[in-house]
Amino acid sequence: MQTSPNLALPYIMPLQAQSHVTHNEAIRRLDCLTRLAVIDRTRTEPPPAPADGDRHIVAAPATGAWEGRDGAVAAFQDGTWAFYAPAEGWTAWCTGETGWLHFDGSDWQQHAGSGGLPGNPDQLGINATADSVNRLAVGSDASLFSHDSAGDHRMVINKAQTADTASLVFQSGWSGRAELGLTGSDDFAFKVSADGTNFVDALTIDGQTGAVSFPATNLPSDMVVNLYQDSGRMAGNGQTGVTVGGFVFPSYLTLYNGATVTGHGKFIHNNTDHGGSAGSLTPSVAELIAQIREPGSYRRYGNEFWVAEIAAGAGTAGPFSHDGVTGYEAFFNAQMIRMPAMTFHGYLRALDAPILFRKAAGQTIHVGGVPQPGAVRLDPADGWQAVMIQDLQPPRTSFGYIPATLDVYVPSAGNRFQLACPALAPGIARIDPDTGLIGAVTSW
Repeated sequence: MQTSPNLALPYIMPLQAQSHVTHNEAIRRLDCLTRLAVIDRTRTEPPPAPADGDRHIVAAPATGAWEGRDGAVAAFQDGTWAFYAPAEGWTAWCTGETGWLHFDGSDWQQHAGSGGLPGNPDQLGINATADSVNRLAVGSDASLFSHDSAGDHRMVINKAQTADTASLVFQSGWSGRAELGLTGSDDFAFKVSADGTNFVDALTIDGQTGAVSFPATNLPSDMVVNLYQDSGRMAGNGQTGVTVGGFVFPSYLTLYNGATVTGHGKFIHNNTDHGGSAGSLTPSVAELIAQIREPGSYRRYGNEFWVAEIAAGAGTAGPFSHDGVTGYEAFFNAQMIRMPAMTFHGYLRALDAPILFRKAAGQTIHVGGVPQPGAVRLDPADGWQAVMIQDLQPPRTSFGYIPATLDVYVPSAGNRFQLACPALAPGIARIDPDTGLIGAVTSW
């Protein structure tokens, strides 16, 4: 035998000339393989400026000066690359991974419990091959992401800009069939594809409003109907024209404890405030229009409606306390036959003192589009507020005419509040806080 059986160190043979060459070759091999430590195992070609003594495990597929040396230990010695084929059982410390590796006879594996991965690995393949695009690759029948000590677990997919994509893609035979996420915008989308190239939006969720749409499905939308006979215009039933006459307090609203009501003012079609000739808006009405209409002619034209101003009476029946204020019932929906599911929407404004909205079981009160945890207090400083009450009562145990969907409490006699554009819609609907339901006849 001319070499040792394990490390293939060359022996000095009897009467060998130039025996120092053989000796130095053995020393060079020992210098590489004794206490073997490699820089990394991810390179497929030599680094541009290696230092003498640098060692790497050659990654597949090797190219350049390392071509054909996949899996070998490459050592830069005396200005050139030397390669050492590993045998089963060899171990090496990998500086780049801060862990031990072992050769299992066919490939290098990270040794369990050796210290794990480095803080910033360039690529990681778990039973799969990672690359420059798929820097993390996992080949497995299932994957588990569990919580740590805090008990929570969140997966975050981040993109750089609105026009970029952050999504999950589901493939069949390596061809995309479904995608969900932020695909080229900040709206959440569900997409499907028959060929992996052409995708169709099946469902989108608006990132600003949360509104859901089904672009590929023929579904009606915005079909919310106001059950009030006068569409909340408070100008009498049967009003079908753009303009309306005098204020008429509707029968579907009830005053209580001696409360009184007057017509505070109305929105005027072709009003002078915004370039028309039909007259100026009452300041409070002008403030409401500025809140719910875009500038320009959008605030000039439109179906006329009245604003009601209600003053609390001296009665003290039905007290209710909330948020440090005690109020007395002044105003509610008339106790007529009610549907199990209804939605109220209107604009209200406290003038002299806080007003309270009582929340019955089965109701959710929204102010400005935001659901509130319980009863609600509005202060004069809050100005006009869009109030929406979603009211769901069990039909088998409901009284059928109560509770009132809208119930307003006021602290003292003479305290005033204003109401505009009341609407009662069938079912649980969402009415935009900046829109309301003033339309034609009793529907929109």
